[in-house]
Amino acid sequence: MKTNPWGRMRRKPPITIRLFGLLLLIFVTSACSSTPHKINLMPAPAVFADGTINLLPAGQPPVSYDDFGMLYATDRKPSDRPDERPFYYNQAGFIVRLGQARVSVGRPGIQWEEARRISLASNRPRDFPLQVLSVRETDALYHTDTFLTPTSAMTALPQGNGPAFARLVNQRLEASGIREVYIYVHGYRVVFDIPVLVAAELWHFLGYRGAFIAYTWPSTPHFLAYAADVETAIHMTRKLRLFLTYLAEETQVEKINIIGFSAGSRLVVGALEQLALRNAAATDEQIRRNVRIGNVIIVGGDISRKGFATAVADGLLRIPQRLSVYVSSADRALIWSRRIFRHKRLGQMFGEDPPPRTLDFLHAHPSLEVIDVTRAAGSTTGNGHGYFSQSPWVSSDLLTLLAFDLDPEQRGLVKKTALPVWTFPPDYIERLQATLIKSNPDLVDTDGSDAH
Repeated sequence: MKTNPWGRMRRKPPITIRLFGLLLLIFVTSACSSTPHKINLMPAPAVFADGTINLLPAGQPPVSYDDFGMLYATDRKPSDRPDERPFYYNQAGFIVRLGQARVSVGRPGIQWEEARRISLASNRPRDFPLQVLSVRETDALYHTDTFLTPTSAMTALPQGNGPAFARLVNQRLEASGIREVYIYVHGYRVVFDIPVLVAAELWHFLGYRGAFIAYTWPSTPHFLAYAADVETAIHMTRKLRLFLTYLAEETQVEKINIIGFSAGSRLVVGALEQLALRNAAATDEQIRRNVRIGNVIIVGGDISRKGFATAVADGLLRIPQRLSVYVSSADRALIWSRRIFRHKRLGQMFGEDPPPRTLDFLHAHPSLEVIDVTRAAGSTTGNGHGYFSQSPWVSSDLLTLLAFDLDPEQRGLVKKTALPVWTFPPDYIERLQATLIKSNPDLVDTDGSDAH
C-alpha cells in the first residue's frame, strides 16, 4: 500500500472491483470484434466523400468485386476442412502461413461504377457488406517454427520460405507501379476473416496502391479472451518480425507500411523492438536498406506507455521512417484497460502535463508524431475505440498519410500550444483538400463527372 499526500493509506482496488472492470472492458471493446465473417464497408473518408478528390481509379480496378484476392499472413492453426468456414481456427498454428482470400463486396455481380459511387457516398443509402468466400494457401514460412512445433505442422505444405506469395506481392507492386506494402495488424477478439476484410476496405479507399496484406494473429472471439489474447500478442511478435524480414528480403518492396490497432500494437511494437536490437550495430542507412520500414501507425494502442518507452530506449525509432501514434481522451476501451492493468495506455491522450524530459524527447524526435483525435468528427462513435475506420476525419488523415507521406502540418493538422501533439482543427477537411488539390491536381475532377 502507498501513502497519499494527505497521509492516508491508498489501497489497491478490491479483486471484485477489478474483475468487474475486466467484464466492463470486455463489453466496451466490442469495436475490436465484429459479426463473424462479414462487415459493412467503413464510412467514406470525408476528404473523398463528395467525389471532388479520390484515389479510386476511373477505369476498371485491378480486382473484381466478387474476388478482391486479398493477401494474408497468419500464424493461426489451419482448419481440418480448408474449403469450409472457419478457414483458420482461433488458436496458434506454430508457423506463419501465406495465402490469398476471395473477398466479395456488395451484391453479387455489382459493376465497378456502381460500387465506386456507393462507396464514396457520404450518406450511404444501404449496407455494403464485405465477406470472405474462400481462401487459398500458397506456402508457408517454415523458419518461423520453434522447438515446440510439431512435425505435422512442418510437412503441411509442399513449399517453404514463401516463393509463391512473394510472386503475388511482386505482381501487385508491378501492376500499381507503387512498390509499397501495407500491413494491417488487428486487435483482440476477432476471427480470421475480420482483419482480411478491414484490409480490403482500406486497400479500396487507397485506390489499390501497392500490395495490402492482412496479418491475422490468433486472437480469440470469446467473452473472456482478453487476458489470453494479450499474452498471445506478446509471444507472437517474433513471427511478425520474421514476416517483415521475409518481405524485405524476398520481394521487390521499397517501403513496408504498418497499421497496428489496439492489442495488435503489442505485436508491432515488439517486432520493431526486436528489429532494433538485431540491428543495433548497423548504421541508419543500413537499417533503411535492410528493413525497409516506412510509415508505422499505432491506433488505439493497447500497450502501456512504459512498455512503449522501453522499446524506444532499445532503438525502436531507428527502424521506421516515421512513427505516428493516434491517441484519444474519449477511448473508453483504453480507460478500462488502464484500470485493469493499472498502467497508462499508449493510445490515451496525456491527462496531465508530461514531465520536461518527456517534452524534450518529443521535440528532439520529430519522426515520432502524436496525433490527438479527440476533436475529430466521429471519433467518439460507439466506445470511441474504432475511430480509425468510424471517423471520416481520422480515416482521411490515416489514408492520406499512407498515400502521400505528408507531414501533419501538410495534412491540415495543427500543433497544440503547450504540447508537441497534433490535433484536428474545425476546418481540417478543407485544409487537407486544399493541400491535395495543390500537390496532386490529377486527382481533381475537372469536367463535372466523378473524380478519378
